[in-house]
Amino acid sequence: MDVFEIFSSVFMLLCSILGVVCAFIFIGIVICSRQCRTITILLVLNSTAANLIINFACGSQAFYQLASDGNDRLCELRGFFIHLGTSLLYHTLCVQALHRLFVTVLARQRYLQSTRVIIFLVILQWLMSLGLCLPMLLTGHIVYHPKSRICQVAMSDFFVLLGLAVFVYLCPLIWIGIVYIQIVRYAKYNISITIRRCLVQKQQREVRLIRRILTLFGILLIMGFPYFVFFLMVQFTQSPAPSYGLRLSFVFLSFGYGICSLLNLLYTDDVRKNILNRINICRCHNRQARVQCVNTINVAN
Repeated sequence: MDVFEIFSSVFMLLCSILGVVCAFIFIGIVICSRQCRTITILLVLNSTAANLIINFACGSQAFYQLASDGNDRLCELRGFFIHLGTSLLYHTLCVQALHRLFVTVLARQRYLQSTRVIIFLVILQWLMSLGLCLPMLLTGHIVYHPKSRICQVAMSDFFVLLGLAVFVYLCPLIWIGIVYIQIVRYAKYNISITIRRCLVQKQQREVRLIRRILTLFGILLIMGFPYFVFFLMVQFTQSPAPSYGLRLSFVFLSFGYGICSLLNLLYTDDVRKNILNRINICRCHNRQARVQCVNTINVAN
């Protein structure tokens, strides 16, 4: 391995570790705190589970790149989980956006906000992602790339990658954009006809939440741009991708997945406040322990 390969694998591994740690912290907070079990936070937990899958898959891929050539029995399975985690992550953001639409624009249809509907949407989203990615594994479309030491769908496999681009990237992007426009228009219309401060604040909060979802989606799209460029290069030039193409693309993607996992912690207000409260409690305990220690020493003297 040359310097670039070592550096890229280490960087991917560090980004994946960051994503996994943030995901476990988020899951632990939700399990330990009853206040963090609202439907909104549980939908973010759904995205966190997808983040955990994709970061763990990318991290294990980077580890095997450093330990060997990466071409072992589990290589294709890791490639499957990378594609599955990516699909899940984008689709979980769509479910979050859909819930925000139910809460604001379709607020009068109360049944849409019920737990049963949300659970149905989450299960449907997982089944759709599995239905999209599992056939690629079973039909042998996930292959090993010796130059980059990565298992994934070949960039020359036009129709499979086109299907992934449409159902994983394009459709969620269009959907989240439509939801954002609808919520902003609804909020502006209601602000213009009402003077109730609490209602205005609620609508502004919904706009802020959908903007955060759009921000996460935008980060993932930007980080996936190098992969898109190399894909177009292969299709138009009819030549193999550069030896560093896939590896460089996965460096950007791993960074995006790790950042999104971190932003889930920072963007979820109740979870962030819970973490800060626990940190403050630990600081208070440390201060009390120091004071008691000093008092004990003074009494002994």
